[in-house]
Amino acid sequence: MFALILGLSVLPAQAQSKFRAVSGGFGTAIHAVLWVGYEKRIFQKYGLDLEYLAIENGTVSMQTLLASETQAAFTTGALAVTANLQGADSTIIAGGMNFIPNKFVTRPEIKRPEDLKGKRIAISRYGSASDYATQLALEKLNVNPKDVTINQVGGNATRFAAIVGGTIHATLLAEPLTTIALRDHKMNSLIDLAESGVPFPQNAFLVRRSYLESNRPRLVNFMKGVIECYFILKHDKPLAIQMIKKYTRVNDEDAAIGYDYYLAKYGDGVMVMPDRKGIEFILGQVAKENPKAKGQTPESLRLLDSSVLDEIRKSGFIDKFKK
Repeated sequence: MFALILGLSVLPAQAQSKFRAVSGGFGTAIHAVLWVGYEKRIFQKYGLDLEYLAIENGTVSMQTLLASETQAAFTTGALAVTANLQGADSTIIAGGMNFIPNKFVTRPEIKRPEDLKGKRIAISRYGSASDYATQLALEKLNVNPKDVTINQVGGNATRFAAIVGGTIHATLLAEPLTTIALRDHKMNSLIDLAESGVPFPQNAFLVRRSYLESNRPRLVNFMKGVIECYFILKHDKPLAIQMIKKYTRVNDEDAAIGYDYYLAKYGDGVMVMPDRKGIEFILGQVAKENPKAKGQTPESLRLLDSSVLDEIRKSGFIDKFKK
């Protein structure tokens, strides 16, 4: 009903063009802006026949983008930094979340930072958001990275299963898995990185600059679809809960936790650009291991392009939804 009020009609089938979007690390509720768009065919209103791919970790999703197998990736902006340092032409056209929405969760027997010595900590993959955020968590906890073992395990759901099963001792988790771990499995949280005050491009819409230059109207329409999906979810919580349950396999209560945190509280982040300071933070972290990152800036790597959102905003599209 919400979409019908706006009087947006579906374009004829012959006007549709194929468009592939991928979620990297899709296990959090913010990705519902793609789930509902795919399930309810919202993007067809904007001339896009969307094919949606859900991949558990961002690194692989980024590989599909750089190989031109997908046209847009919703994943951590940190991957644009590492890719462009290697000569890629990725750029961020919109944000999602500009902080680290994770808690550093440990097994019940690990109650203090000192207890982490000699233990196994899980991340998704090296160079992922979970990698950089784990480095930050260890720094904040005054734990020497050399005193722990970092294991590449997988996305949120896989890391959750690993810590519950006892194969790893600590990891970063996002809601609602954080609440489930603490509530149902008596895990501990040593630090909430959302309270660290560190800007971080946790989620962002990434495209190839070459594709943006030759297909700008399609990307403008794609982001219009994303924005409409956000407003649909914001005004239809039961639908949002349905989507979250389907894609994350949690119950109604826990799906509501994900909705309240990622969509109701922070969902409007899809309509803004990532904080420049978050990109600078990633560059600083990468520079510790990669000399190519030293002296680089978001501008020198052409990591941010606000032109798509600027065009949408100036057209009055977002104001129409807010009314």
